[in-house]
Amino acid sequence: MLADTSFIIDLMAGVPAAVAKAAEFEKKGLAVWVGAPTVFELYVGLSLTIRPGEELERIIGVIGSLPQLALDHVAAAEAGVVYGEKRREGVVLDPEDAMIAGIARVNGEAVVTRNLRHFKGIKGVAVETY
Repeated sequence: MLADTSFIIDLMAGVPAAVAKAAEFEKKGLAVWVGAPTVFELYVGLSLTIRPGEELERIIGVIGSLPQLALDHVAAAEAGVVYGEKRREGVVLDPEDAMIAGIARVNGEAVVTRNLRHFKGIKGVAVETY
């Protein structure tokens, strides 16, 4: 299960639905992975916050315990395909979401997110929400 940034943010905030979903994954023995685009988005938020020390502790507290899936050459190429497919369909997709989808597609992982519309209709990427 590849965590979208929304899932990590909700875990950091203690959103009950996200915490329950993480507990469900743990109970089922499913690994929750984090990708480089999510790390990027979290650190963008860190640079914009008025309490960077607290935010950094929360980020490290959540993603520090999760295994990571790389945005390597293969995943980046797949992300480019995803981005192009959606543009051809007239759908605006954030590059970071395309990268998360590319990582998920290459690694055969579903994406866990509360933002279904960000990943809706991406071929070969299952989406789970909470």
